[in-house]
Amino acid sequence: MEASSGENLSRWQREINNILEVQISRYPFLVQMRALMRQLQDERANWPVLLPLLLVFFVIVYRNERKKVKRLLRHLAE
Repeated sequence: MEASSGENLSRWQREINNILEVQISRYPFLVQMRALMRQLQDERANWPVLLPLLLVFFVIVYRNERKKVKRLLRHLAE
C-alpha cells in the first residue's frame, strides 16, 4: 500500500495492512520495527492501558529468563 492511500483507510484496514506488513517483511529488522511503530501509533488511544501491561509482561519474562540463566550457571559451576 502506498502512504498516500493510508490516509483514506478505516482503522481495521490499517490494522490488517500493518499485520500483513509484519508477516510479509520478516526481514530485515528495520522494516519490522517500522511496522511495529505504525501499529503502536494506531493504538495511541490505548497507550494508558497497553504500556503498563507491556511493562508488567517485560518484567515477568525478564525475571523468568534471569532465573533460567542463574540456574544454568549454577549447574555449570558444579
